[in-house]
Amino acid sequence: MAQVDKTRGYPLWFPELSSTLPEDYHRTGLKIGDVGIVTEDGIFDVLFNICLPENHPIHRSHGVPSNFRQVILNRQDVHEFPLADTQGLVLETQSVSHRTVPGSLSGNPTA
Repeated sequence: MAQVDKTRGYPLWFPELSSTLPEDYHRTGLKIGDVGIVTEDGIFDVLFNICLPENHPIHRSHGVPSNFRQVILNRQDVHEFPLADTQGLVLETQSVSHRTVPGSLSGNPTA
């Protein structure tokens, strides 16, 4: 288990993408540069992406700010941390903790 560092954000209640986002987002997921808000429901609502051009399909629904300037990232601007998303790693905060409950299921798997 890993303790969530409050300075690095927090897990979302609904990490799924909104159905109103372009098809491309549903194939690739959120991207570096996505700008949005976290709703009261714990959903990240993408408004625009600062790394994509102004005419990109993601910007059709909300547009971009009037003074928008695309940010071009170089390879050295992006750092990958492959062990940060390890299978089986459980994130928890002081108010939410992880419990393992043993159990079993039985039944007809073809029903």
